[in-house]
Order: sequence, then structure tokens, then C-alpha cells
Amino acid sequence: LAPSRRVGDGTSAGRGSAAGARVRLAAAAVREVVSPALAQRTAPVPVVVLSGFLGTGKTTLLKHWLENAEDRIGCIVNDVASVNIDAKLVKNQKLNTQRQLDTIELQNGCACCNLGEELMDSIFNLLDLESEGGKPFSCIVVELSGVAEPRRVRDLFMQLKTEVAMELADGSDMPPVPFELSKVVTILDSSTFCTDYMEFSRIADRPELAEEGAANDAQYLMVVELLVEQVEAATIVILNKTDLADKETVQATRAVVRALNKDAGILETSFGQIALKNILAQPDAKVADRKAEEEAQSHAESSGNGHTEHDHSEHGHSEHGHAHECDDASCDNASHSHGDAHDHSDGHAHSDSHDHSCGDPECTDESHGHGDAHAHSDGHADSDSHVDVQECTDESHGHGHSHAESKGHSNSHGSSTTAEDRFGIRSFTYRASRPFHGQRFAAALQQWPESRKDCLMEMLLESSSEPEAVAAAQLSPLSRVIRSKGFCWVDTYPSSRMYWSHAGKQMNLEHEGVWWDALTERQKKMLDPLSRDEYERCRREEWDNDWGDRRQELVFIGQGLDEAAIREVLGRCLLTEKEMGPYRTKQEKDKAELTNAYLSQELEETEELEEFV
Repeated sequence: LAPSRRVGDGTSAGRGSAAGARVRLAAAAVREVVSPALAQRTAPVPVVVLSGFLGTGKTTLLKHWLENAEDRIGCIVNDVASVNIDAKLVKNQKLNTQRQLDTIELQNGCACCNLGEELMDSIFNLLDLESEGGKPFSCIVVELSGVAEPRRVRDLFMQLKTEVAMELADGSDMPPVPFELSKVVTILDSSTFCTDYMEFSRIADRPELAEEGAANDAQYLMVVELLVEQVEAATIVILNKTDLADKETVQATRAVVRALNKDAGILETSFGQIALKNILAQPDAKVADRKAEEEAQSHAESSGNGHTEHDHSEHGHSEHGHAHECDDASCDNASHSHGDAHDHSDGHAHSDSHDHSCGDPECTDESHGHGDAHAHSDGHADSDSHVDVQECTDESHGHGHSHAESKGHSNSHGSSTTAEDRFGIRSFTYRASRPFHGQRFAAALQQWPESRKDCLMEMLLESSSEPEAVAAAQLSPLSRVIRSKGFCWVDTYPSSRMYWSHAGKQMNLEHEGVWWDALTERQKKMLDPLSRDEYERCRREEWDNDWGDRRQELVFIGQGLDEAAIREVLGRCLLTEKEMGPYRTKQEKDKAELTNAYLSQELEETEELEEFV
């Protein structure tokens, strides 16, 4: 509970300043880079980002898409040579200045090139090939390294779009960006997901998970930490290698993925046999973002700012126990699609569930989700291909809605999903408007027992009556939590926003900058556009006159959770009414010290600049 204190790193702008600077340069370069042909596009090229550990089947999937493309697509990969395209399909190859294979053009018009130092530059370079091939790209696929964090890549696209929009709003004649992020696809190895989830090791200990050299940037990340990041940031999750996993393992993997990401489409296959058209038929990232924003706004209007500590304080965004089984692609009811597609930096958990399946037993269209009852043939007799998607619009497929709503205002608003039906997995959000007492909070976390299981499926199948499970539950009700995350407010550091992240056997509690309320007015004026939007949203929806945006906001996902007991454990950690008086004085003093430190640093930088001039 002792975070490092660095002045001025309290915002997302501070954490991503280097990346933000590169994006601003990319935005400024749009005018120079966009050719007249690109500028005349009626719609931007959709970009599909593909993430996943090395060995999950990313390259096999890419090869399948390139060799079976119905339209012209472009791919940006880490190593063109590793894609191993059939020589008979290759039209042309280009070498870089080091005489290494850099670009492959196929007979069908598709192109595959190496990823450069900057992603945006690589996309523009690929688009330059359009004029050589005549027909425009229908989409661009970007393969990330095995240890890349897809959420950071997603932020780059959002920042570029925002910067260009600001230029256009200021009257610039800059052409619009000719591409936009459409899908974030994460591919998982179904046979290893459950063991990787419970492994307590760093990326540096598992070099086989990343391409040579790529692990250097992420060597200190825990394996499970990056694994859940890839799942939670995805709009589509592919469970690959189902032929290597038994049915129980695949079901457990699917259940956990659904619990981690309520809104992602989930597809199951072997050997990467998923058609690109099925990926493109899924809702775009921007659609999911808009629905998440609409749902958040709806919650704000219906339940106020959520800073009181009675019943309403514990309302999660879309945590009202809805079990939606909607497979109607034309459905625009915002309540049917709430999830983590829009990543709120303040730790909000948006949740709901979708289990999409086609009800026509005679249907042979593989783009329709048919569940376990209808096996898709993908060339592997012993493997099913399951699709959990939202593209079916044929009314003959028996679409229906089953809504089980609980609108009571009790303290329990857990979400019920298909994962709960099989494994008893559910989630809830804990909120409070008082800080944790540092010592009591630390003591409570120390009582959290670590699972002795090395496979998540074994833990989920473990009976609650088994001696080990009983002993763990007696130590702490947190023993059945498999994932938890969010922001903490601890009295020891009144201005510091603490980020809680737990998955499997890994638990982190670290400094995540400072609360918005602790920033000076000058710092707020210097925020980048995305951070400014988030600050203004926070002011509208979550601000408290006394404490600003300080709060507890934690999401818990687990099996057979005793929600009341967990709330009681955390509630005992909160400051009492008597303790709040001295704390208020401490907070005011800490904020003043932080402001003075910032002003001193600013003065020092100004003097250094004047001396240099």
C-alpha cells in the first residue's frame, strides 16, 4: 500500500504522453500522407486487430484468411516470412533495405507486409499498395505480437480520430483518416487457457508465448495479467484448438471468457477455421462503444450520481440481474448489449449477457450461431465450431428474447449469465464513498487464501463441500473470486488513485495516478481531448462535493460468491464516521502539498528553459 508518488502522472494523458505525442504527429501527417484516391473514399477502411499469445494460432488464422479471401484484404504482421503463404498463390514479393522479405502480394490481390516501428505508419504504407492493385482493400488485419496489450492499440486509434476531429472542427481542410478500428479479435488456446490462468509466472519465464525480442517490453508482466487484458479488451474472442481440449475444458474456458467480457462475440474452432466474413459480421467496436455510452448515460439519469451509501450506492452499471438471450442483429435496445467494449478508465463494470443461437435445425448457413446441437463441418470430424454472434436477420430462425428482470433496490444486483447455469459464475460491483483504513484493508487482503489448484477448470469443478474449499471459505469469502478489478481509495494516500487487479493467483494493488479532484486547474486545462472528455463525464455523473471523484469501485467475478459476506469484509475496512473528521484534514493537507510540488516542478522547468534559451 505504498505507491510511488510522481508529480503530474495522475491522468491518462500523463500515462500515455509519449504515445499521445506520436498520435498527434500522425494526425498532423494525415494531410501529407493521404493520397487523392484515399481522400475520395466514401467510407474508411475497417481495421481488425488480432491479439493472442504466440502458439494460439494467430498466423494459421491469418493464412486462412489470406488464402480464402473473397475480397481484397491487407495484413500487417510481425514477420511476413512466418505466414508461409503457398508459393503458387504469390504474385509478387518485395524486400526491404536489408534484403529481407517485407511485403507479399497474392494473386487474389491481398497483401501482407511487416509491422514497422509505428503502427499508423505501417497502415498508411499498406494503403499505398491500393493504387498498385486497383481494387481497394475491404479491410486491414493487424497482427499484434504475442505480448502486446490490445487496449493500448485501441487507444491509439481513438486518439488519432480525436486529434483529426479537432483539426477539422477548427476549420482545417485536412482529409479524414482513411481507416478506423472495427474489431479487436483475441484468439485463445482452449487447451491451455485454464492452466495459464492459474499460473504464477511472468512473461519472462514463458518465452514461448512471444515472438523473439517482443517479450522484452512485457517481460515483467504476469502471464495471467496479460491473458485477461487480451480477453477483456476484445470485441470477438476465438477459442481455437478445441480439438486438443475435452468438452469440459472448452465449456469452462467459454464460461470464464463470457464472465470476463459480457459483450464479446465468442467463436469456437480448430486449426483457425473461422471465415473472415464471420468476423466482419460481428458488431463493430464503435457500435459497442456507443451502446456502452448510452447504457452509462441511462444509468446516470435513473440512479443519480451514486455517491450515497444506502441501497442505491451499490448499483452497478447494468448490474440489474438481466439475462438476455437476444440473437436479433437488428435489435437496437441498449439494454441488450452492455459490456467492456468501451473501456472506462474509472473502472466501471458494464455487464450483461448474450447467448446467440439460430433456432432453425435445417439451417446450413455457418454465419448463424447454432450452439452445441448443430455441428459445423470445418474439415475436422471430431470438432464442433460454435458461433456466438449477432449477425442473423432471418426471421425464420426463431429469434426471441427472454428477459428475466429484477428491479428491486436491494444491495445485490449481480448479473446472471449462461456461465452461472453451468459453473455458478456471477459478478457484482462494490461501491462506497468512504476511504479504506490502510491497516484494516491490508489485513483483510492478507486473509485472502491463494487457490492450490493449478487449473481453473479444476477449481470450478471443485465441490464447495470439499475440505479444502471449506477451509478457504472460512478464511475469507473472497476465496471463490477468480477475477476482480477496480479503483480503491485508501486513507493513507488521499490523493492517490489505487488500482486493484486480481486474476487467478495474481493480485496487484498499485498507484494509478491521482484522482481528478487532486489536479490543479492548470493541469486540468492541459488535459488531452480523451482525458478531458473523461473528466467532464466524471464531473457530470460521479462528482461529490466533499470528495470529488474519490470512491471505491470494485468488480468481483467468481463462483458461488457470498456477496453479502464480501461486502461485510470490505465494509469493515471503511473509515468510521469518527475517523472521517481527521481524514478530511489529512486530505486537504495532502492536496495542498501535491499542488505546491507541481508548482515547484513547473517553476524549475521554466527556469531551466530560460537558462537554455
